[in-house]
Amino acid sequence: MPRRDVSFRFIDRVWEIERNISDERWQSALALALTLPDILGGIAYPEVVRRYRDGRIMLDKQKKPTRDVGSQYIRWFDDYAALFFKQNEADADPYICGERCWQLRCEYLHQNKGFINDPAEQEVHFHLGVNCGSSVCEFDKSETEDEVLNIRIDIEQFCIRMCRAARSYYEEFAEIKDFNLYNTPVLDFLSWEKEEPKENEIVLIAGNVRYRKALMSVLSEFSVLDFADAAEALGVKRPLLYIITDEVLLQKEFLRDNRAKVLLLKGNAAVEKTNRITKTVRMPFSPEELRSAVRSLLPERSRL
Repeated sequence: MPRRDVSFRFIDRVWEIERNISDERWQSALALALTLPDILGGIAYPEVVRRYRDGRIMLDKQKKPTRDVGSQYIRWFDDYAALFFKQNEADADPYICGERCWQLRCEYLHQNKGFINDPAEQEVHFHLGVNCGSSVCEFDKSETEDEVLNIRIDIEQFCIRMCRAARSYYEEFAEIKDFNLYNTPVLDFLSWEKEEPKENEIVLIAGNVRYRKALMSVLSEFSVLDFADAAEALGVKRPLLYIITDEVLLQKEFLRDNRAKVLLLKGNAAVEKTNRITKTVRMPFSPEELRSAVRSLLPERSRL
């Protein structure tokens, strides 16, 4: 269903990783999977913040405590994801720990240094692959004579296990922790233009209820308010256009708003002349004639 607000929720990120795995988009899957402990570490351990050597808390530009992202990341992985990264259930330790996962995250997302296999650069080298098939966990590791630890990671299995860990945490804490803090705000501007483009530009004043409803149906592409509901709905805002029928012209409520344009739907009745009438459409008129008249009176930004 089209939404004006299509912000990415946390669980949407997990779902997208799973879709990337299914579509074999390995780079995207791995990049997103490596960010899950970033988010969940912040949710689980908001008290873990950066400090100066004297113990004072570092503050950001908004005077709020600065997250110790690395510590949060490692701690969350070790506390909540490690169980999913064991080769065998009986293993005491996971195949990859939080510290190594943090290293992989930094190297893959920011540096890409750990993949050049230069012993002088890193003590641990990661080797990424797909369809590795080397063990139950699809992982492999070895230690060379120069004490460089080589870790081979199957991207598919790594991402699957990270998603399982993230979903497990989400299901346990969704009602307790505020996951909305880590939503990514996104607006669907096409949907926004179609669903709510005019900010209540039009107020309709007509005496006959059925006729009002018919007119509002004809003008469904616009944001039209019934005059009876307009005052409460608009608050301090004012519409851009009033549409009135000649039998209510003498009410003159619209005359108090000099900024709005006025479209008169004129029948055969004699009406009082006023310079507040911007445009007149004589009855009978076709639906398209009415819509065309309305479009001509609205700013360019208001048209679909």
